[in-house]
Amino acid sequence: MPRLERAYADLSRPLEEYAFLVNLPEAGSRLDLLLRARYPWRSRTRFQAMLEQGEVTVDGRPAKASQRVREGERVAVRIPHDPRAPALEDGSDLVLLYEDESLAAVDKPSGMTVHPVGRIRHGTLINKLHARYRREGAPGDVVPRLGHRLDKDTSGVVLVVKNRAVDAAVTELFTRRRVRKTYLALVEGAPDEDAGTIDAPLAQDPAGETLLHMRVDPEGQRSRTRWRVLERFARHALLELSPLTGRTHQLRVHLAHVGHPIVCDHLYGDVRPMWRSDLDSRRAGAADELLLTRLALHAQRLELAHPVSGAPLDIVSPLPGDLKGVLAALRASRERACR
Repeated sequence: MPRLERAYADLSRPLEEYAFLVNLPEAGSRLDLLLRARYPWRSRTRFQAMLEQGEVTVDGRPAKASQRVREGERVAVRIPHDPRAPALEDGSDLVLLYEDESLAAVDKPSGMTVHPVGRIRHGTLINKLHARYRREGAPGDVVPRLGHRLDKDTSGVVLVVKNRAVDAAVTELFTRRRVRKTYLALVEGAPDEDAGTIDAPLAQDPAGETLLHMRVDPEGQRSRTRWRVLERFARHALLELSPLTGRTHQLRVHLAHVGHPIVCDHLYGDVRPMWRSDLDSRRAGAADELLLTRLALHAQRLELAHPVSGAPLDIVSPLPGDLKGVLAALRASRERACR
């Protein structure tokens, strides 16, 4: 898909349509099949109904499901109005960890999706970035692009490209694994060793709950994660993780595979939240306290060479308050047990 077409849409305002230009490999495809491939969260049946209702156009004209598309044609899918969508997105609550003329780094909270997808069309990280930087048709207009992505439930550093002249250079840094990523994860149980590397190939799980659900599969792509134990507790451990490859949900699947799923991982571990009584049985009942409901995974650090100056960049995201609180409770429980 041509990046230019998608990137320059002003995402600070509600989207009225999804649109793309047909690439050469897609030329000759049936329109309904191409739409299903482009937007997998909707069924082919749903797209056929939308085509019958005139909600899909090719070069501005209503189209048929069986129509064969040609290279360069513009396909547009109308998006129903969402009464909950704001007239203008708000980027004032973004926390910047770094910024210059070419790059920015933001501290993404857990629970925020990075880009509109499926039914989520507003309030995402890229929506907020467009609200902060876009000045469409005016001097100083900046079109931000995400240098990489984080899962919705993961908090931490996300690199943002502000200058399109360095876009390709940033992409190459990530593609060639020249960006060092460091994560912190609170996991169930504790590894016997103090450090190691998980080397287990990953592939999409056809029986998974979502299209992004992954599993360890001998026929999958090679996937490697380096880890070390930072702290041990009675029934948990705090790990530092360094992904050596960049597969979907890699850290989550790898840790579950070795028997130490991340706390509150609803896909690969225990969906239940963490309560104070999980650490201290005396706090059951009315005296109990909810400690954590979200995935205990935090993208703590990005290290890379600046794509313009070559100077080293070391961008760190502080541990969020909810994870700090859980660690404080675990440490207090550990101290009581040692008395």
